[in-house]
Amino acid sequence: MKLHHLYLRGIGPFRGELEIDFAALGASGMFLLEGPTGSGKSTILDALVFALYGNVAGAGASSDRIRSQFAPPTTASVVDLIFETAQGIFRVRREPEYRRAKRRGTGTTKEQAKAVLWRIGSPDLIPALVADEPGDGAGLTPLATRLDEVGREIARAVGLSHSQFTQTVLLPQGEFARFLRARTGERQQVLQRVFGTEIYEDVEKRLEEMRREASAQVERATAELSRAVARFVEATGLAADEAGEQARENLEAHAAALHLEDLGEASSALVDQAAEAGAAAAGRADKLRAEALAARTAADTAAATLARIDRRRALDQLAARLEKDAAQAAEARACLEADRAAQPVAEAIARRDRARRQEAEAAAGLAALRDQHAADHAELVALLDGPAPLEELDRRIDAATTAAGELTALVALEKDLPQRRRELAARSTRLETAQAALAALETSLAQRPEARASLLERRDAARTAAEGLADARLALDAATQRRDHAKRAQDLSAQVETARTRARTARRSADEAAETEAQLRRRRNAGLAAELALALVDGDPCLVCGAQAHPHPAEPGADHVDAETVDAAEEARRRAERTAADAKEALALAESRHDDAAERAGGLTLEAALAAHEQLSAQVTTLQEQQALVAELETEIEAYDEEDRRLAAQREAQALAASTEQTSIREAAAALEADAARVDAAREQSATVAERRAAHTATARAARALRDAHVAADQAAARARELAAEVRLGDFADDAAVRSALLAPARRTELEEMLQRRRTDQARLADGLAEDGIAELDAGDAARERAQQACTDTRARAAAAEEATTVADKEAGRRESVLAASRLAQERLHGAITQVRSVSAEATTVVRVADLATGRSSDGDRIQLSTYVLMRRFEDVIDAANARLALFSDSDLELLRDPGARGAKKTGLDLLVIDRRTDQTRVPETLSGGETFFVSLALALGLADIVTAEAGGVQMETLFIDEGFGSLDPESLERVIGEISSLAAHGRTIGLVSHVTEMKQQIPEQIRVRRREDGSSAVTATA
Repeated sequence: MKLHHLYLRGIGPFRGELEIDFAALGASGMFLLEGPTGSGKSTILDALVFALYGNVAGAGASSDRIRSQFAPPTTASVVDLIFETAQGIFRVRREPEYRRAKRRGTGTTKEQAKAVLWRIGSPDLIPALVADEPGDGAGLTPLATRLDEVGREIARAVGLSHSQFTQTVLLPQGEFARFLRARTGERQQVLQRVFGTEIYEDVEKRLEEMRREASAQVERATAELSRAVARFVEATGLAADEAGEQARENLEAHAAALHLEDLGEASSALVDQAAEAGAAAAGRADKLRAEALAARTAADTAAATLARIDRRRALDQLAARLEKDAAQAAEARACLEADRAAQPVAEAIARRDRARRQEAEAAAGLAALRDQHAADHAELVALLDGPAPLEELDRRIDAATTAAGELTALVALEKDLPQRRRELAARSTRLETAQAALAALETSLAQRPEARASLLERRDAARTAAEGLADARLALDAATQRRDHAKRAQDLSAQVETARTRARTARRSADEAAETEAQLRRRRNAGLAAELALALVDGDPCLVCGAQAHPHPAEPGADHVDAETVDAAEEARRRAERTAADAKEALALAESRHDDAAERAGGLTLEAALAAHEQLSAQVTTLQEQQALVAELETEIEAYDEEDRRLAAQREAQALAASTEQTSIREAAAALEADAARVDAAREQSATVAERRAAHTATARAARALRDAHVAADQAAARARELAAEVRLGDFADDAAVRSALLAPARRTELEEMLQRRRTDQARLADGLAEDGIAELDAGDAARERAQQACTDTRARAAAAEEATTVADKEAGRRESVLAASRLAQERLHGAITQVRSVSAEATTVVRVADLATGRSSDGDRIQLSTYVLMRRFEDVIDAANARLALFSDSDLELLRDPGARGAKKTGLDLLVIDRRTDQTRVPETLSGGETFFVSLALALGLADIVTAEAGGVQMETLFIDEGFGSLDPESLERVIGEISSLAAHGRTIGLVSHVTEMKQQIPEQIRVRRREDGSSAVTATA
């Protein structure tokens, strides 16, 4: 990836706009971003990462610091970046979330974050886009406008995630040194995140799940086999004898030992035995069933003979009874025939009598109505005696009904007049009250502007007093940092003294050990002759002089020292020197930390820093109180204005309502007078319109009643005459003879049922005598006794045969059920055997693979798959880092992966440092500040190379290093810059972030960041 241009507005400590032309700065391959601590150097790098990923660079930093405290609340902060990758040239513009001032009223509202991404078709368009002040893309069509879409498109274009980007392109301050000193678990998490090896952990988890599932399947299959054996034993119904118990024990033993072949053979043998026993029981049942059938046939024949004799005896009794009842049946038939002839004549007589009664009732009703209306409606009664009474009454009904209908609406109008007069008076009273309230409201509105002016005056005074809060907060933040650093410097002073004491003590111990070793060597050298003399033997040549005679061998003195003692002293001296060297390095590290803290504290003592912080804190508190007062007064003014608007709207609404009501009252009064005049005209001579309408209604009702009664009387008389003509007596002398011939319903039913029973009995007698053998059968008592005895004897023989057959069938059925259940249980048992074989074979393979992947196998080093992958990647990183570390350290230092573990869990991700100056292995915690820097830098650059290759060969043409170069001595700094320059010579553009003076002198292309007096920062660039 290559950077072209960066535009900032309202970002971090930069109040206004800022533009950086990376294309011009990177022409020579390397540039310097320098400035005092806290001036905003890292903010520029944060802005680059925010433009691409919507987040800042530091691992624990918040993206809230992107928004500048100096930016006005009405203006959005902007980061606009033009960059180039293998996918093309792109421009991204982001605005972070912030609280902006409301466009109406006071206070603030949240403005959501925004992002836009464009693709640039040609490098020739870049100048126009740089000059695009509104930020609308200079005519380009956006590639993405939503935050998530912009993030996906940039990740696709760059080819790196946020974490990979900060490990390969932008190395944030302190991040890669943290990776060097990280614990094994922390380093493992970083490598997992950078190389994306979570997939291997997922594979391990899945294989572990498969192992558990396979074991569970084996257990379930084995349990199912045991259940299948138990079901088979139950189904076969093994006898509780010695043979049955032995068979059951054999089956259970084969199942427990998983002897599947033996288990299958044993179950088949038991099923065969059950089949043989079932066949024998079925044969016995068939033989007994044939014998029972013959016995049932003989019993049925005897029973049939007895039944025929009883049948003939019953028919003889029925014939005698029919003969006895013949005369009674003839009498009943005669009565029923007379009843049937009288029924139609009686019905005609009844209809005639009812019609005559109705005629009399209608005539009486008409006479009563004439008497009822003779006084009030004499003219209507007189019409009944005229030539056409019905036509005259209909005319009078129509006339009266029409007149009443015309007065109906005026009756309702007359009824509502008093209520309307009362409502009109009440509305007039309410109108007067509303007009008085409107006058009072106008008076109140005239007095409010003066009170509002007082509120504005108080708000402006508080706003003036609250000015400078942002500057005071920045100053307080700086004072807080200086106070914290002063406290840290004071705490580190004690650590420096402790480290200095330990260094002096270790140095003295090393010197004493060296002097002890020297003295022992001198004593041993002085006694070497005596030590050689101990090995002299007469006749053997001396190792020194060659003589074979040794007349005066030297004697060892009391203070003689042997070689083992000297070697032990030498080892003690080496340990003491290593301890002294470690103590010296610890002292240097403590002094470096103390000096850095003192520098960051601005040279202030803790007491001075605390006093300055307390003074600024009180100032900020006072300004915050004034600002809170401003917000409170603005809220009060907004509420006051809202009340003004409400009262004004209320006044307008009340004035309009009063005017509208006054007009409505006038119109209602005019309508009331017009309706009263109509009612007066409609009364005529009546007291009310309702009274006049009631008179017309009464006339219509009387005429209608007289007409209906007249019609009813005429119709009843005509009906009576018609029905009298329908009566025909026939063979009956008079009405009394007809009524005498009629039967009561119960008597008629009784006679009909008696005759029906006789007809049924006659048919039964004829049918019975017609049956085969009945007419000529001997039905005497002796014949019946013989038939009864034969029936009893055959039934007893049939019952005994049936009982024997039932017992045999039950036994055969039981045997058949046992065989069917045994075969079904055998099928299930064979299925369980097959399942155990299949699951056991699969489980063996799954467990083997899972053990290998999770480090449980007895083969190899027992390393998990994910750890193995990380170890191989880590070795690649170390190889790449050592290539640069050899140049940085002049081949004095080399990184080595520790195959053991300094923690509780073996991961193979620990680091060791080989010091070629002493050929000793060191842990990273013992490195000095300068050694830590270039070892960390080499490790980070190696990690960047491997991550870039792992990201599909993504080419990163730009690299930023934000780290403390001040910890290096001039010679080391020159080597590091030389190696970085070689990276630039191979096509990369390297941006270094530092305030080291030597780097300012060596690198002409620079971005300089300086603090202004108001706390904001300014930038100048030299290309």
